[in-house]
Amino acid sequence: MVSFMLDARKRILLGSGVLFLLLSLTMVLNSFGGAFTKYNTRIPVPARATGTDTGDTESATTNTIRLDASVYIPDGAVAPTPVIIVIHGYAGAKNDERVVMLAEEFASAGYVVLAPTARGFGNSDGNVAVAGPNEINDLKTLILAMQTGTIGDSPAITVPVTAASKFGVGGASYGGGHSFEIMRTHVPGLAAVAPIVGWTDLYQALCPKDVPKLAYAVGFFASGYDPAHPNYADQMFDWIKNILGGQPEKVHVGDSQTSIDWRSVIFDPAELQVPAFVIQGWRDHLFPAEQATALFETNTNIPFFKLYLGGLGHPPASSDLGSSEGLYMRAQLRRWFDQWLKGIDTGILTEPRVTVAPEKSTDWSEAALVFADAFPLPGTITNIYYLNGILLSTTGSSGTPQKLSPTAGGSTLISFIRNAFGGDAAALMTTIIAVNEIINASGDIFSPNIVTKSDDSANARNYTSQPLANDLNVVGLPTFQLFVSAAKTNACYFVQLLEKLPDGRLKLVTRGAFKDHTAAFQNPHSIEFSPFAINHVFKAGSRIRLRITSRDYPFFLPNLNQPKVKIYRDANHPSRFTLPVAP
Repeated sequence: MVSFMLDARKRILLGSGVLFLLLSLTMVLNSFGGAFTKYNTRIPVPARATGTDTGDTESATTNTIRLDASVYIPDGAVAPTPVIIVIHGYAGAKNDERVVMLAEEFASAGYVVLAPTARGFGNSDGNVAVAGPNEINDLKTLILAMQTGTIGDSPAITVPVTAASKFGVGGASYGGGHSFEIMRTHVPGLAAVAPIVGWTDLYQALCPKDVPKLAYAVGFFASGYDPAHPNYADQMFDWIKNILGGQPEKVHVGDSQTSIDWRSVIFDPAELQVPAFVIQGWRDHLFPAEQATALFETNTNIPFFKLYLGGLGHPPASSDLGSSEGLYMRAQLRRWFDQWLKGIDTGILTEPRVTVAPEKSTDWSEAALVFADAFPLPGTITNIYYLNGILLSTTGSSGTPQKLSPTAGGSTLISFIRNAFGGDAAALMTTIIAVNEIINASGDIFSPNIVTKSDDSANARNYTSQPLANDLNVVGLPTFQLFVSAAKTNACYFVQLLEKLPDGRLKLVTRGAFKDHTAAFQNPHSIEFSPFAINHVFKAGSRIRLRITSRDYPFFLPNLNQPKVKIYRDANHPSRFTLPVAP
């Protein structure tokens, strides 16, 4: 069970001149002790579905395929028992360790739990389309089927569930994406969701500002493909070719099946009408923190939006649910679903909606948590740093334009991939799998082998601040405004924000990229973009360093047509960046 003990320590948050004193809540996750029985079955779902403009789905055929699933039923449960559906990560299945861990905890707590394997993965039929209309209609179908009191047909499992049962949906990564998208279907019975390190804008997650994340792109597509039993829908190969071919903008085009934007709930905020507990990681370089904060700051119809920003996520963040932070998160999930599915007053509704935890899971402690009802945090101010010669200053820009030449190399593997575009799908995927092994040495996008280090061999221009007199607590989304020109159109700009420690070591804090589509590219002009959001303390005595490069390989896809560019830094072209500094 989860027990709650009031801690005498107080959280102090100074914002907008108001002092908030909050009693903290310490949660201890113990074994609930409730027995349950696990069943396996196969569940029929429509073979094809279509998606509406608002994100809902409907069946497009009477033909069916079957999904492999596990059902956990608490011993002695009586209808209408609440239900939690746990969705696995990309390329995963119902028996993944994280899925089983959550499913058993929820079942021990008295929930009927359904853990399906998404179509195209494991022993489920169908093809993978990355949470398109087919997959979301599958999830909708499962919820409605459970309400009949029976689920599956191979064999049929009787469940203590009726139309009066309340449903919750949660899952990490791919499961987080499903948890967001099911909100738009308005399926009866859905009472709460808990997306964990999922996405709200899939395109920006894979191709921020039109620059693909190469290491994650090949890792993502390679990890989910089954060469022995090809399992990708046709549009997946079009996406691969466009993204790795350097034309990712094309994946926006098409209908609900083929457009990547249909999978992004940020475009349908009015359709989001279910309480949501969103968990995102500061150092998650696949689905960064701004995937959650952008939705939190958008005007949605979510009746209660709870946001947790911490150290868990995709690399370089931690995915350890057995850590102190993982235990805390699991306890919070239990409280969340108890509130909305069982009607237990767990205090959720009267607590601050935002919890900010340290950037690294290893630094997590309850004492380090910051609570607020808004994001950016109350009292956040903006520090502006200008490119002033080779320095970063707070007073203004000065200096002549600096040239930045393309970096040689980084094209062999890209050419290798693009040479496979003319072959069949199997040959293309064989190439992508091979490239993934070279770059990442792993097919798991949660693996620390995914490349996240910066490209130290790239040509760069560095701008460094004076040593900081005091600690600088940066929480939120930095922004860059650079004045540039280029010899050719579609130049790419890569930035890294680093901390230079007093002993000279450099620590990568965040990074970003931008593809410049400006028509008058040869003239000085402004480009504006953000890197990944951060929660980082630059220590007193350290220096802030901005690094602008023409390549950040292999994290980002290199621009094979990258021209020579100029970076301007004078009074008429004040290149600069801003940092959100929290109290």
